[in-house]
Amino acid sequence: MKKQLLTSTLLLASICSFAQWGSFDLTFGLPRNEFRENTDATGFGADLSFGVPFQKGFPVSFGLDLNYIVYGRNAQDEDLTADVIANNQVIASLNIPLRIVNTNSIFGTHALIRAQAPFELVQPYVEGLIGFRYISTNTKILDRSNDGRYSDNDDNVISRETVLDDWIFSYGYGGGFMIKVGAKFFIDIRADFFKGERAKYYDGEDTEAWTVQFTGSAEDYDPDNLTPGDLTYENEPRESTTDLLMLKFGVAFKF
Repeated sequence: MKKQLLTSTLLLASICSFAQWGSFDLTFGLPRNEFRENTDATGFGADLSFGVPFQKGFPVSFGLDLNYIVYGRNAQDEDLTADVIANNQVIASLNIPLRIVNTNSIFGTHALIRAQAPFELVQPYVEGLIGFRYISTNTKILDRSNDGRYSDNDDNVISRETVLDDWIFSYGYGGGFMIKVGAKFFIDIRADFFKGERAKYYDGEDTEAWTVQFTGSAEDYDPDNLTPGDLTYENEPRESTTDLLMLKFGVAFKF
């Protein structure tokens, strides 16, 4: 993931250095087709796009589109009770107050080609996109005890883990309108539909039902330092194609 993010960042920086247009949009992600049958979650996030024309004055440009949406997040408090056993006898009972935060998200990076009408006030455009999306479920377990005894971090995080992730080949098409509000600035209204290959993922309802179990032993358990290896949680992921409709509203500029 870090390598792909670095590559996207470098490509974005190179485009920004000579970009002729750009946009920043708030984004709603709506699962479609088989994806929608498996989850009715609506994603929310942001989209950043830049582009340059093939040549000056030509209404066709190429560029890069980056977007990130969260399509499910929940947090729940749980008091974990566990017995520490030695020589087949319970020698201590533990009460561990935890907070479990689960986040389902999708990061997309796509090359795009756009044809835009060079009108004065309202400039409609159509575009095609091809690239990848990264779908993931991340779980963070935090210590809720008053003295933070079960975590050795200042942010009280006991465990931070990517439970499930997958890279998805993605392509699509879309279009929108840029409405002029200043010499170089526009309101941007846009919609893109993406076809996505099959992937495994969790729905928000799945992560809400997760429970945490203690798996430590008397020999290696430190009551003042609960480690990720002492905890376990699991669930069966869903699987389907990952078609997605993205509705975008924001601002744009043109030089």
